Amino acid sequence: MAKYYFAPIEGKTPKYYWTVGILGTLVLGWLVASYVRFIEGMYITGMSHSVTWAGAKVIFVLFVGLSAGSLIMSALSAIFGQKEYKVLGRVAAFNAVLFMAGALGILITDWGRPDRIVLPFYMVNPRSMLSLKAYIYMTYIAVCILYLWAQLKENETWTKALGIVAVIVAIFVHSGTGFIFGVINGRDMFFSSITPLAFVVAALSSGSALAMIVLYYTFKLTKRSIDMRFFHQLSRVMVGLIIFVFYLVTIEHLTHLYVPEAQEGEFYVMFSGGFFTWVFWGMLYGLGLLIPIFLLLNPATKTKIKWILTASALHVIGVLAERMLFILPGQFLAVPIFPGYEFTSPFQDGVIASYIPHMAEVIQFVGIFAFIAFIYIMGLRMLPLLPVEGKYIKDQDH
Repeated sequence: MAKYYFAPIEGKTPKYYWTVGILGTLVLGWLVASYVRFIEGMYITGMSHSVTWAGAKVIFVLFVGLSAGSLIMSALSAIFGQKEYKVLGRVAAFNAVLFMAGALGILITDWGRPDRIVLPFYMVNPRSMLSLKAYIYMTYIAVCILYLWAQLKENETWTKALGIVAVIVAIFVHSGTGFIFGVINGRDMFFSSITPLAFVVAALSSGSALAMIVLYYTFKLTKRSIDMRFFHQLSRVMVGLIIFVFYLVTIEHLTHLYVPEAQEGEFYVMFSGGFFTWVFWGMLYGLGLLIPIFLLLNPATKTKIKWILTASALHVIGVLAERMLFILPGQFLAVPIFPGYEFTSPFQDGVIASYIPHMAEVIQFVGIFAFIAFIYIMGLRMLPLLPVEGKYIKDQDH
């Protein structure tokens, strides 16, 4: 009976130690920048009275989606019997934990008062999704860890049971993240019933894209072999998800064009937003959706690994662009406090706001990515996350 044999990597080469050292330095930079922000205050950031959810929130939402998508990809083998996906089960579950830890890390260090971290746990407002999220995210991380533990112990019964729970919790968690924004009826570009579904589908598409990138380069750099048929199979799943993302994003923007209150925001993003107009047409639709769909459907490119990985990387960039467009321009336009009247104040009310991240924020952004990579390569050395050989095992091989 064919099966996968998992083992830690040796991690004793100079390249490994250099990588650990460089990533560790970047993580230290993240901690120092976070401390400086805490001491100096928000004025050293690019945030303002109008833009309070800035770059850190974009990364937070991206990471939550990548975590949920990775967890669902991890459960394909356990729940649906797709044995060929077992090769990514442990790595994807581990990444789900890391991305959620990274999401919470960038969120907490973006607070003005991170010393109040315990308050959400005993001052609960049941009507606030933000208040409930403290418990939801902790439950999610616990489920991820238990699911990973069941896989490491090779307990098939617990792996399947926890895999089902993990998928349900992952969908609920990222739907809830979309719900946070989708119910803000005071911000016309946020308010949408499609948002929770769009968040979940984008999480699945970007999660599958990330899984292929991480697996390919992890196997390559550790000099372990993996069957290319795995990437061919997963890319077919991914292109379907990307098309679904394309559909949801398009109908959401088209719907806003028919709502008078939301038209100003849509015209800003599509035509007059400068950098964000380029993000909309270039990064989201061009790089993130149309080019990956073309590469994964074109007979000349859809079976070549370099184009599959290119499409995967471009789609992750596209999902990042979609998160930027969703969170930032939605705050730039003035809230019509007195409809039909112009309203101004010394605090930039009534004008189109802007946001450019300052150096402390940039260091934090780089550092949080380094934190995830640092823990990932350390985990590869300490835990049996990776198969010794990535064979393509189908159901009939068992």
